[in-house]
Amino acid sequence: MFYLKLAQRNIRKSFKNFAPFLLATMMMFVLNFILASIALSPQLDKLGIKSVSVVLIIGQIILIPFSIGIEIYAYRFLLKKRSREFGLYDILGLGKAQIIVVALLELLFLLLATVTLGTISGVILSKFLFLVFIALIGGNYFNLTFSILSFTIPIIVALVAFILLAVIGTWTIHHHSSLSLLHSESQGEREPKSRGFLAFLGVLLLVVGYYMAITVKIGPMIVTTFAVAVLFVIVGTYLFYVAFTIWYLKRQKRGRRYYQPEKFITTNALLYRMKQNAIGLGNITILVTMAIVTLVTTVMLQTGLKQNMMVNMPFTTELSAMNTGDTHVGNVSEEQFKSILSQTEKKAQVSLKNGVQYVDYGTSMMILPSGKHVTINHLTDNYNKAGIAVVQVVSRDTLIKLGNKLPKLAPNDVLIHNYSGHFNAETINWFGQLLRVKGQTTDVKNYPTQSSIGNSMMIVAQNDAQAEQLYQRIKFDANTIPRRTLIINLSKRDSKQVAKAFKAEGKSSVSPISTFAVDRFALQQEAQVYTGGFLFIGFTLGLTFIIGAALIIYYKQIAEGEQDKEAFRILQEVGLSKKEVSQTINSQIRLLFFMPIVVAIVHFAGAYMMVSKIINAFGITNKTLMLSVSGGVILLIAVLYYIIYKMTSRSYVNIVQRHV
Repeated sequence: MFYLKLAQRNIRKSFKNFAPFLLATMMMFVLNFILASIALSPQLDKLGIKSVSVVLIIGQIILIPFSIGIEIYAYRFLLKKRSREFGLYDILGLGKAQIIVVALLELLFLLLATVTLGTISGVILSKFLFLVFIALIGGNYFNLTFSILSFTIPIIVALVAFILLAVIGTWTIHHHSSLSLLHSESQGEREPKSRGFLAFLGVLLLVVGYYMAITVKIGPMIVTTFAVAVLFVIVGTYLFYVAFTIWYLKRQKRGRRYYQPEKFITTNALLYRMKQNAIGLGNITILVTMAIVTLVTTVMLQTGLKQNMMVNMPFTTELSAMNTGDTHVGNVSEEQFKSILSQTEKKAQVSLKNGVQYVDYGTSMMILPSGKHVTINHLTDNYNKAGIAVVQVVSRDTLIKLGNKLPKLAPNDVLIHNYSGHFNAETINWFGQLLRVKGQTTDVKNYPTQSSIGNSMMIVAQNDAQAEQLYQRIKFDANTIPRRTLIINLSKRDSKQVAKAFKAEGKSSVSPISTFAVDRFALQQEAQVYTGGFLFIGFTLGLTFIIGAALIIYYKQIAEGEQDKEAFRILQEVGLSKKEVSQTINSQIRLLFFMPIVVAIVHFAGAYMMVSKIINAFGITNKTLMLSVSGGVILLIAVLYYIIYKMTSRSYVNIVQRHV
């Protein structure tokens, strides 16, 4: 009973020390609760989007170890703050076993507070964020119900975290003497040693990581390369703070400017401070970088895929018919196609007379050589080959019907429309047929494109007959089958009805005809479920990383304020004015706490090409959008970081200036 009362009294009397730790554990509990409650909610079944829970569960898997790591960091800080108290207990007669019991009871009370307050906050915030989630995925069902697992998972995570904290606390108290505990807060630091090799290794790892990220090629190894590059940059970042900064400051001490008062104080203070806080600065840098990459990627997926769908599907409804057993262009005659469309109109009670009909020859992958006179004589399915391109043949007549203005072409003349760059050939030997390139088209509108697939190119033939002739040259090697297609703009309701009727008509057809209907509204809804889910995960993880960085910064400000208050008092006593002390304080705060955001932005700049290529794999190739989103996210993170800095720096200044 005595130990219970002592633990309760400690928390009440020293709540100022316990509050940051309790806040950290509650935040991590709430974030885990939110993801679990939405991912495992029965409402996802009712919405027909149960598969999106997989995306949320992946986010939960990423969040769990990170949240435990933040709680460990916070608890180690709390232990250091309370080490003097534990040392006094030992001197006053409490044995280490009794002190450990008190520390464990304190953890138990904090765990109960975390679970209780975290659950209440989690339920409230989950309800609100579920509305945000539903809005992002385009749903219309707004009532979140909780499953047993949504409560169980965050509680289990909290239990695991607190068990680890109990082990850390027990080991710390058991392996330190009462005197070392008593003086651990105030014990001096030896000057750190300069490690030139580690400094060089850190810079080398960063350079290699950047090089891998910038020069990576699109292919199956891109994810592996990305993982290795990230590992190099993470290790290089920690070595940069642990070794390179100390090596650099040691070199500064050799210069003449070092013996100026401000330079002397700042350099020495930073030298010791980097030794104490290098890992913390590395953690902040990695967290901020992760926040930038996560938010840029998910925002790009959300906005880029929407834009791509409008480009690739300029019409709301696309109806196609083909005979899968015949690669001849006339495998479905115009009369057969019109008959199917007529029956579709009757069933759906929707007119299709305003639609545009054409033959879609599909796309083919081939090696696209460079030069003025190129030869294309075979197709490929190897994505890793250099010069790979996705090529589609289109009739000029089709593009004219869709409202495009194109110059007239002679027989064997073609126009080129390259979505991803320039194709400067003057002639093309197309599987034995010589074609003259009469020019480049810069804008093709209203045609369903494949521009989202890597390096894509459209060959515009003189007319339907020549387009058919070019296809016949490659049909023996092609995996695609030509199909008759109609595209039309309809309302959401009519598009759904027509797509349903057209598919049904194909199934009931006597001849072996396959029908395909694409409803842009349905595709947009399906895509929005996943992109909205990714954006929600990006928002949650980004927020988590920022919270983690904020907590570390806050702890650092308090810890350094406590360490510096006595040093600055002594400096003032030996002759430094209050103004000089304040200038020294401000310069150190600015340098130390803005270094991570600057390094994080440099990291993202190094990873920009790799992130772009990964996003390109999803068919998003808009470079202007990528730059805009990246700039916006970096600006947002920088503003948040500045706000965190201003809020937490008050703690440091208040602690130090009480003694200045």
